[in-house]
Amino acid sequence: MTLHTLLVDAKEEKISSEKAKKFILSEENGAESIFIGRVRNENNEKKVKAVTYDAHDKAVIKSFKSICTDAKNKFDKNAKIFLEHAKGYVPVGEISILIAVGSGHRDEAFKICRYILEEIKHQSPIWKKEHYIEGKEEWLPGHSIRPKEEVK
Repeated sequence: MTLHTLLVDAKEEKISSEKAKKFILSEENGAESIFIGRVRNENNEKKVKAVTYDAHDKAVIKSFKSICTDAKNKFDKNAKIFLEHAKGYVPVGEISILIAVGSGHRDEAFKICRYILEEIKHQSPIWKKEHYIEGKEEWLPGHSIRPKEEVK
């Protein structure tokens, strides 16, 4: 199975789109889809200077692998998937998540990329704290990590 899933410590390493492009490169691909999520400077009318991501490392990696495997099974078993998410303090403008998919066709590449992004938000135990320009900080409400059919 061609997967790369990693939680990247923002203090030690930055997420690299070049590394992702190299990983998914294949003559079998007719399409590559790359999603890059960055920390933005505003949320809910508050000026943001950075975000801290915290996570349960082993549980996150397990969820990443499960989500990517599900995406491959659902859309293209031969797809190559690269997924990295930042952990720690990430300033505005820096990459917080990168998903790259190499697939035989564009429709599958787009669908896999979108599926992975949405499922991470619902399944992966990652918490987000925003740091504001005026000096305040706030943990944002998360999503339930229970399977959707259990959520009422």
